[in-house]
Amino acid sequence: MALRASTSPRRLLAALVTSALALTVAGCGGGSSGGGGLTYWSMWKESEPQAKVLADAVRAFEAETGVKVSVQWQGREVLKKVTPALRGGDVPDLVDQEENPIRATLVQADAFRDLSGVFAAEVPGSAKLVSQVVSDKYLGTLKKDGKPFLVPYEVIGHGLWFDSAAHAGVAASPPKTWQDFTALLAKSKSEGRSPIALDGDIPYYNAYWTIGALQNALGPGRVSELAKDPTGKAWDTPEVRAVLASVRDLSRQGYFAPGFDGSKWPAVQEKWAQGQADFLLMGSWAPSETGAKAKSGISYQFLPLPGARQSVPVGSLGFTIPKRAKNPGAAERFIAYFMKDQHLGRIATEAKNLTPNPALPAPPELAGLAKATAELPISRPLDGLEADYPGYVDEVFYPANDLLVKGKSEVDGFLAQLAERQANYWKKHR
Repeated sequence: MALRASTSPRRLLAALVTSALALTVAGCGGGSSGGGGLTYWSMWKESEPQAKVLADAVRAFEAETGVKVSVQWQGREVLKKVTPALRGGDVPDLVDQEENPIRATLVQADAFRDLSGVFAAEVPGSAKLVSQVVSDKYLGTLKKDGKPFLVPYEVIGHGLWFDSAAHAGVAASPPKTWQDFTALLAKSKSEGRSPIALDGDIPYYNAYWTIGALQNALGPGRVSELAKDPTGKAWDTPEVRAVLASVRDLSRQGYFAPGFDGSKWPAVQEKWAQGQADFLLMGSWAPSETGAKAKSGISYQFLPLPGARQSVPVGSLGFTIPKRAKNPGAAERFIAYFMKDQHLGRIATEAKNLTPNPALPAPPELAGLAKATAELPISRPLDGLEADYPGYVDEVFYPANDLLVKGKSEVDGFLAQLAERQANYWKKHR
């Protein structure tokens, strides 16, 4: 799928139980008692594994509660069908999607429902609150002005993937610094292998390298700060220049697999799955997306992109409720119901994705990712540029970055083009 506080969020949300008069699932949220019915528009198509898991949960919910759920399997463009109705017309009571599109639409328009009541509700039969089921680590990016706008049920992590069966040494002693990593790439090339797979026709795959390296050098959130500068010149610092040079050198040193800059997705990632390259920088959909083309015996292993301020870019998929929903109580009630182990756990066992509940086993292919998210800080994919500044990556970052990653521009050229594009962007968007 192409598609990441001084007070503990869990303690803060748990404290809402008192202020919500010991809110339970049966009375979760305001506006509706939750006993009538609800409309649910989903980002999944009916044939997808996540849809099957959700559909089973809907049927069980209806049987146990008597609440009718009308589901429409809209697919990835679901929010394009929701947003026209925000100013008038009927909106669904429940929607699911990835956090960035939700932030860029419902959140920016202040058209989302505060989901604090859901986090303060009990997961039926568990004696636990929703806030105790969802890890604190994922909640920081899912709020606006302290109000949660999304309850996650699937977590997408980004980093390097490799075959630990073929690279046992890397699995036993993974590189910790960028220098360690590039030394490993040099060794791979010297031994006649292609170190990195990259389908260079996908701009955000190219951007994973540059922004990932910058996040690990500057710290999470700093790239987003650079993008706010109306002149576009804030990027031009020695620290940023050093990172940009290191990314440019990946192609200059021949570390990307041959043909990466002229390939058509998914040609190169499939070659990686067949053992023709060592590393692939991608989201946690990599194992499922490449599995059908993978060589026999491949053992998928996750490795965070090395760096001095290493973090794991993570995006969450989950439920949100439009502010104008007619049956928000019923929608909140279903969200809490889905967080039961028997439903949420199938996101891991059947849909083969990570869940936000660390107590649930991760799929074997994602065990390394689960370990990394537990041990390292969390950051936002592409440092949040997509959600924070609509249109920015397409208008500003991708065109300049594609040339840099492919070794077709120098650092000076990248910075000059970025500054010009960024200045024009802010003239149009302010």
